Amino acid sequence: MWFEPKIVFEVVLLILFLNQSSAIKYRFNFENEGVFSDCANEPRSVKNMEGLADLSEMTFKYNMEFVALSGNITYIWDIQPGDRVQCDIQVFRFDRGSWLPTILSLSIADMCSKLYDESQYWYKSWTKNIINIDEIKDKCVYPGTKAIHKSFDLDIVIEISGLPWRGLHKMIFRFKAFDSKNVIRPTSICFAIVGEIERM
Repeated sequence: MWFEPKIVFEVVLLILFLNQSSAIKYRFNFENEGVFSDCANEPRSVKNMEGLADLSEMTFKYNMEFVALSGNITYIWDIQPGDRVQCDIQVFRFDRGSWLPTILSLSIADMCSKLYDESQYWYKSWTKNIINIDEIKDKCVYPGTKAIHKSFDLDIVIEISGLPWRGLHKMIFRFKAFDSKNVIRPTSICFAIVGEIERM
């Protein structure tokens, strides 16, 4: 495949610019005191956060910059132990009355293998605070699994190079489960986290 020299030159300049730009720190300030919001216009087979987990034993205390969490969550999603769970995350920004996609997205084909990986961002901000990891690390988000948390602050700080990121954003999380034959389960999960991104 051939590319025009001008296009190649522009791509190289962009890569050099991004590599030399120092990363800027941003904080995600939660809009919803309960952290989680429902996805819009989903079919009945798509469940919200309450379809993934029972949060009745979890306490959320809202502070403009972070949410203080304590307690336990029990997974209730109707999937089977051994299912492969795929997680897709997409970030949108609110502009002129509409949610527009950004370049920030992530797809994890096997979330169960990454959930307690110490190099992952969510481990540093969430799963490292689960005190019974050794007991549940092989149980993923299978129904009946209870994650017991010590009290911690959910404070999302990200570093991004290049263009500035500000304003109202939302992260959409989608979970799909596949059986041993790679057939998708009939129900999936979708929830959103909405908040204002501010430069630190």
